[in-house]
Amino acid sequence: RLHHTKMQMLAFVVSLIAVQAASAAASLPENRTTEVPMIEGGGPSAAVPLLRKGSAGSVRAMNASSPIALDAQLHVPAFFWNVHWQCSVAAQGSSSACKEKVAGRFVQLAREANAQIVASVELSNGMSEPVGLAARGLEGWTQVNGPCARGSGGDSAALAFAPGWVVEKSGGGCLRNDYDTRAFAVARVTPPSPVLGCSSLCVVALHAPHTAITSGRGTVSNVCGGTVWSCAIAMGDWNVPVDGVGRLWADLIGGSVPSLSFPNERTCCFPESQHYGVYDHITTNIAGAGQAGHYVYPYQLLEENPVEQHKPVSANLALPVGR
Repeated sequence: RLHHTKMQMLAFVVSLIAVQAASAAASLPENRTTEVPMIEGGGPSAAVPLLRKGSAGSVRAMNASSPIALDAQLHVPAFFWNVHWQCSVAAQGSSSACKEKVAGRFVQLAREANAQIVASVELSNGMSEPVGLAARGLEGWTQVNGPCARGSGGDSAALAFAPGWVVEKSGGGCLRNDYDTRAFAVARVTPPSPVLGCSSLCVVALHAPHTAITSGRGTVSNVCGGTVWSCAIAMGDWNVPVDGVGRLWADLIGGSVPSLSFPNERTCCFPESQHYGVYDHITTNIAGAGQAGHYVYPYQLLEENPVEQHKPVSANLALPVGR
């Protein structure tokens, strides 16, 4: 009987320990996942902060207990869009209202994406003067224009940086001197938070020629100096898929080859029954850079017949934070 009583007491103690352990486990927070918030329609939310811990990696959720989620990263949301020249000058059937409506939509999408850097291509007054974005809703931003005039034609590209970014030096111009000329803009900037290994960043917006880049490298070198080697970012219409970006990068920027380019999706052109291209990307040679999500929007304002318009793109770079 004594032995039986001891066995009952032992069973009670074991049961009590099990209940306490279960209660303690239930009081702990769940190991939840984190996602990049999404706006209606699938775009990235304006709530994404500039500086955050970890990287979402893409629009898919990533486990918050992953080692990468513990590292501080500087998130740099960018927005870029080749609206195409027909819209800007009401040509080939594009409406006379196309430019103003697209300029407003450019600013709207950039704000919804919480962009810190934007690049416009062929959003222009005439053929070569970039539209001013501050007057259309990006108040307080610093714009860098890249006009490329050639006779009665030409091309345009522009960069704009949100408040908190400091433009140290800038330039722009043409990437060729013939029928296939295209535009670029370049700036050496200081970001709001330091990037590991980079006292400044070299940022380029470009509309690459369909042939080759033969001009512009001297301007980039003069503006950016040594930052081209490992602290450069370029975005826009490359007129090639991702696997062709390296050649164009070498011709215009130089320095170390890019380690990251995305997205690699169809972005060209309206109407798709007549055009095809995987053209619009952001790329960088900053060591340790990663992608923290992107979104390729549908074509915009089709009622204005925006001939050859590309799809707008938002892309979020995750850069290692400097000390």
